Amino acid sequence: MNKLFSCFIVANLIGLHCHADVTGRVEPAIHPELKAHTEHFAKKIYKVTDRVYSAVGWNVANIVMIVGDDGLIMVDAGLSPATSREVLAEFRKITDKPIVAVIYSHFHHDHIDGVKGLVSAQQVESGDTQIYAHTSLMQHLVDESAVLGPILGVRAGYTFGFFLEGEDIKYMNSGIGPLATGGRPGSFIAPTRLVDDVLKVTIAGVDLEIIHVPSEAPDELAVYLPESGVLIDTEVIQGPTFPNVYTLRGTKFRQPMTWVRSIDRLRKLKAAYLVPTHGRPVTGEEKVDEVLRMTRDGIQYVHDQTIRYMNKGFTPDELAQQVRLPPHLFNYAPYLRQYYGTVKQAVRQIYAGYLGWYEGDPVALDPLPAKTRATRLVGLMGGRERVHEAALAAYQERDYQWAAELASYLVRVDNDDMAARSVKAAAFRQLGYASMNINWRNWYLTSALELEGRLDTLETAKKMANIFMPPDILAEMPVEVSIDAWTTRLKAEQTLTVNRSLGFVFTDLDASYGLTIRRGVCQFDTDPENEMDMVLYMTKPVFNEVLSGNTTIEAAVLNGGMTLTGELSDLNRFLDYFETPGADPVSLTLH
Repeated sequence: MNKLFSCFIVANLIGLHCHADVTGRVEPAIHPELKAHTEHFAKKIYKVTDRVYSAVGWNVANIVMIVGDDGLIMVDAGLSPATSREVLAEFRKITDKPIVAVIYSHFHHDHIDGVKGLVSAQQVESGDTQIYAHTSLMQHLVDESAVLGPILGVRAGYTFGFFLEGEDIKYMNSGIGPLATGGRPGSFIAPTRLVDDVLKVTIAGVDLEIIHVPSEAPDELAVYLPESGVLIDTEVIQGPTFPNVYTLRGTKFRQPMTWVRSIDRLRKLKAAYLVPTHGRPVTGEEKVDEVLRMTRDGIQYVHDQTIRYMNKGFTPDELAQQVRLPPHLFNYAPYLRQYYGTVKQAVRQIYAGYLGWYEGDPVALDPLPAKTRATRLVGLMGGRERVHEAALAAYQERDYQWAAELASYLVRVDNDDMAARSVKAAAFRQLGYASMNINWRNWYLTSALELEGRLDTLETAKKMANIFMPPDILAEMPVEVSIDAWTTRLKAEQTLTVNRSLGFVFTDLDASYGLTIRRGVCQFDTDPENEMDMVLYMTKPVFNEVLSGNTTIEAAVLNGGMTLTGELSDLNRFLDYFETPGADPVSLTLH
């Protein structure tokens, strides 16, 4: 019996783990090129022209300041008020002019959540500061926060490494910015001026062209200053990295050729300066065009070659092995180096975006449940001990992917198999420390924490809610969106014989809505025609207090904040049919 296998047997007999004896301590490390990439985001205010300054290194996304004749325009607002206040303090060393406008480039939280570190809600309400955004920003923000906030929040935590610490984050960056710090409460102020395709406007004496350029986000806006030739492209050039055609945290399909066409639209401006909201500014018309051209060529190359091989019948796994950037694109540093996006994840998204999940083999139409399949495969491979021994051997041979795959079968069969989880976690650590891509690294290392039992997934969800569902966004969310979102939280299995309805009347909005549970389905209505079994009367501020978790519907009824027609016991029974967002732990690794 070999030493590794005997260690496993002894450990199980005495009820102990011998992780250290089996795999040895995995020494923390960082890919040298990724480590060097961190220097790109050293804190610095870059002067582009007398009017334009970019703050690199404080937030994941830069804040760009445009100095007008009698006021300031801020392009983007950072991830948190705390860091945005630090940036504003630096800008105040240059000018003390008031902020008269903030331009949200798009709805992603690293570009908007820090707005109250720059301006107050009172400044916006009084009209002293205008906030510009694309017409669709609020809808995208609402869709993300109201419908998928809990899962997207947790996945973002894994993606950005918000739960890693110590040696695991030493020398690290976020690929497109400095190391992100998660869990800080975000802020939000709703836009006051909306942009459709192009808005030509003069703000504080500065002529601006605000241009809709769907790319990394569908509502992306770029800002062009025609007088000086400064192009603030925001995240059309995502930063010093290969773009995230697909993000591991999860997103709707980012159409690569839409992205390419938006870059081409910006190329026609022949800008003298390029100011991204991730990474350093670029100076000189020739260099600006080179960065734009090479980035669009990298995206189109991956798109076109993926389509080419899809038409030959290649599956996503095969595409990930087949499609490679040619040397002139692969080595175009830093803009096409794979610190953030990767070709492997891009081709899978392109396949799914065009053809969906089905690869053409009917065996995938009704597959065995994962646990059943794993149980049968483990049996075919000689049983649990043989598979575990093979996983350990693969690990010792530095075949870490195979070790993780083998251990995964055992974890699926028995989630509490800590010896198998230890092997998988150690393999993930080896893969993570060797990865140049921050997303891959963070997922490997965070998943290792979960496997080792050192990640509280419920607390993880609550922490990320500060970013994806902060109180400011909940307060700005239309009430009908919040109520409609309840339909996806219905515990259908408990309501298959239930037919009950609840009305919501907002006395300050002159609006009413209804939820009707009908045998496992919850229907949402605006201005419901049928009489509701129960009706709640309230104002939007009281409803916002419920959404933010400061009170409950029951408490609001008891203290008079809400008025109920019907019995409180019936109301509570109705409310119990719905799950509370983020109330249950989310496991992303243990399946």
